[in-house]
Amino acid sequence: MDAAADRGVAPVGATLASELIARAAAIGAGKPRSADTALLPRDLRAALRTCEVRARRLADGFGQGAALDFLGDAIVAIAVEHRLEPGEARAAVTTAADELGLPPEAASFAVFRRALASKEFAQLPPAVAAELALALLVELAPAAAGSLWILDAAGSTTCLVSHGKAPRSRRLREVARAALDGVVVGSAQVHVRVVERWDRPYAALVARGRAAESEHLEEYIEEAATALAPLLERASLFDRRVQREHDLVASGERRLLRLGFDLHDGPLQEIVALAEELRTASTQIAAVVPDDFRQRVRGRFNDVHARLGALDESLRQIAHSIRSTTAVARPVADAVEGELRALESSTGIEADLQAEGDLASLSDSQKIVLFRVVQEALSNVRKHSGASQVSVVLRSRRTFVDLTVTDDGCGFSPRALDTDRLGLAGISERVRLLGGAVEIETSPGAGTTVRATLPQWRPSTPAAATIYAASS
Repeated sequence: MDAAADRGVAPVGATLASELIARAAAIGAGKPRSADTALLPRDLRAALRTCEVRARRLADGFGQGAALDFLGDAIVAIAVEHRLEPGEARAAVTTAADELGLPPEAASFAVFRRALASKEFAQLPPAVAAELALALLVELAPAAAGSLWILDAAGSTTCLVSHGKAPRSRRLREVARAALDGVVVGSAQVHVRVVERWDRPYAALVARGRAAESEHLEEYIEEAATALAPLLERASLFDRRVQREHDLVASGERRLLRLGFDLHDGPLQEIVALAEELRTASTQIAAVVPDDFRQRVRGRFNDVHARLGALDESLRQIAHSIRSTTAVARPVADAVEGELRALESSTGIEADLQAEGDLASLSDSQKIVLFRVVQEALSNVRKHSGASQVSVVLRSRRTFVDLTVTDDGCGFSPRALDTDRLGLAGISERVRLLGGAVEIETSPGAGTTVRATLPQWRPSTPAAATIYAASS
């Protein structure tokens, strides 16, 4: 069971809800933390511990409030990388409220507000965060369905995200359209709030209450709309930026592709011609020199031929490596694996790759940039490190994509990054153009770790999705 949990197998039955209840009750009562259950995946246990540590800082004098904060943080942390079964969070909050002596309605509302204000929620890509906000609305509020609508460029009412039972029904669409036109036409069962951008209606949040349970739905809708406003603003900034980033990366790749063609059609052809001229010169000179010097002259020409062959091979490798099709024509993990096998065959350095998460959804720009980071890091390993081992870890999470290249070589002084490692500076700029960052950890004799992190991004509107599809 422990091995299965560590591999990330989903918990069975009420294990997760029971764990949330037990931890929240202990925080509320000021009791010590209980031992972690081995039935939960390792990364989930770590996330719950982080939420609990945060809550226990407030537990002294704010026991019940700290317990509810823990539940809000934990529910979001679980939803980011795992999946809550329908009704699981609601059951956990209701039971925990009973343990804490709190009204279930008040506890659910407090947990809902905390979830929307949590650090984990704020760090999600806007489209993912909007989906989670509606899922929490249906899970914790008295809502059967929720949906978020905008007017697209053609003036049609378009649903961005939705959750619950029949969340895109004609009734909810009509209410959303009226709200976007400035007319609020909700009812006892259907509630609507306008999400503003620059003091103007930008989106309409619509929710349909559960039968006879929608008394406090209005308060939930208000909180959700307030939380969604900055998310939609951030999403619009992301949408506008993605085209610019795609154009910048594509422009750089076009220059590299042109450089590859120029190398092939120029210097490489000149080297072939020079090699042929050397062969001719070698034959002609050998015919006129004395016999005592002929072998020495032929040996010198052979040395020059060998140097030309090595130069030709190096230039061909450069011309091949700058072709971006290697990174986008096949899965990025396969492209990285190919680079590692090439490193092993040419240097004898042991190399391994660990890939985690969904890498298929990366855009072409992201694949190319990650591939370039691996290429440059391995080039430095090959030329400078003297390493015997190198490892590459590529992880895709809901909030970010993380690439780490580590070698056990000689390392170097970080000050050398400003002068001697222009390639690393170049890949840092490439990553920055996609909203990411590069960290380099090294010191003489301690090896080198290069880590590149890119934010996950998903289009928030159909128009942005079209741009994203063009770059993927």
